[in-house]
Amino acid sequence: MNNGKCECIGVATFNINGETKQFGLTTEDFDFLKEREVKLQERIDETSKHLEHVAEEKAKLENKLAVLSQSVASSQVKV
Repeated sequence: MNNGKCECIGVATFNINGETKQFGLTTEDFDFLKEREVKLQERIDETSKHLEHVAEEKAKLENKLAVLSQSVASSQVKV
């Protein structure tokens, strides 16, 4: 029977400032939370890829710096 009210399909329990609160969840709430979960996972994946790229670039730059430092050190010895 649909009388214009959203029917509760579950309960969410949260600890807020040390106090346990419970809220009824509707299908709309659940869909929103699932959508939010998907978006957050996408952002986590994108950030992880970006961090991997940054780590690779850092390693390349550190190698270049090591080569330059070695070149400078060897040129100073020859002088």
